[in-house]
Amino acid sequence: MTKTHFEQLSDLNVAFFESAKISILDPLGLYLANDVKWIKLNEKWNSLKFPVVIGGKGQPILLLHGFDSSFLEFRRIYQSLKINFQVIIPDLFGFGFSPRCASIESDPSKIILHLIDILKTLKIKDNLKIIGASMGGSTALKLAFEIPNSIDKIILLSPAGLFGEPKTIPFPLNQIGASFLGLPQVRKSLCRQAFAYPDKCVGEMEEQIASIHLGCKGWRNSLASFAKSGGFAGTHKYIQNIPIKTICGENDRILGKKEIKNIKKIEKLNFVGLQNCGHLPHIDLPSLSDKIIQDYFLE
Repeated sequence: MTKTHFEQLSDLNVAFFESAKISILDPLGLYLANDVKWIKLNEKWNSLKFPVVIGGKGQPILLLHGFDSSFLEFRRIYQSLKINFQVIIPDLFGFGFSPRCASIESDPSKIILHLIDILKTLKIKDNLKIIGASMGGSTALKLAFEIPNSIDKIILLSPAGLFGEPKTIPFPLNQIGASFLGLPQVRKSLCRQAFAYPDKCVGEMEEQIASIHLGCKGWRNSLASFAKSGGFAGTHKYIQNIPIKTICGENDRILGKKEIKNIKKIEKLNFVGLQNCGHLPHIDLPSLSDKIIQDYFLE
């Protein structure tokens, strides 16, 4: 692809985002989406533009979303966090509304390099705090391992991928799996599974947010590429002496009781369990999660 083709890809991606944005039903989601900046990275990334939410002033906090999600995942805590911090929420490379480039495979190493280049572009060198949700928790630990001198504290929200080994999904199973994850009923089921009380808490707004990015060009191929890589696994080995607090819902049906039990065993993770909470503390119990986050980061 020529430079012009990459520019066209960026333009198409931005245009899709703008059309999707005006359709967002959740006012908090729309508020968050309005703070998206398009960051142009270097030639390593073919000078593509990537979406990064930037808002507020103060010490920087980097928020990392989960698997096949987007920055919109943090809509219920963003407004409060930006009162005391500079909040930075990128879409992880190959996910959310980020442009998909067929010449760059989506895998954990690319996700980390992408985040490092975003931080360099934003000139963030130290005192960085990180919040990682679900797969974003594994991403946070690996990123901190790569740039430990830049990190102040970490909060993990129901971290996924801390244990086990990467399991690669070869072609064509990776493509079949990605297509399956795009089915409307599958999306709806996964969205409901993330909440402690889906009948009460899941409606049209939540289901839309969970799937709105699927219209991005290259969504399926990017997801298949990530599946082929094996994804994040066994990332507890990257835990260092950086202070960590881990928040999990006691009703988490995605991690499951065995995974949560293993998390509790690691003293450095400083486990906090929340009752009446599912896989997404920042969405299921946003006020309580926000208080825990702010108390920890401001102490």
